[in-house]
Amino acid sequence: MEDLIKDARGKIPFNLSFSGNCEGRCEECPYKLLEYLDMDLCSWENRLKKGEIPSAANLYALASDCKRIYAILLKQGLVQELPP
Repeated sequence: MEDLIKDARGKIPFNLSFSGNCEGRCEECPYKLLEYLDMDLCSWENRLKKGEIPSAANLYALASDCKRIYAILLKQGLVQELPP
C-alpha cells in the first residue's frame, strides 16, 4: 500500500490549477476527482501509521481509483500517457 501511495503521489499531478467554470458533471471534474483521491490517500497514510494492514481488496480498490482518475485526466488532456 505504501508503494501504491508513493507511486500515485509521484505520477498524478495533485497540484494542477484549473481555470474555467463548472460544467455540472462532477463525475469527471478534475478538481473534485483529485480532491477525492487525495483524501483517500491521506486516509490510508494515516491508517497505515496506526498499524492497519490493508487487504488485497483495499489495494485493488485504491489502484482502480488511481487508474480511473488518471484515465479521466488523460482524456481531458491534463496529463500525458505514462510509458509502459
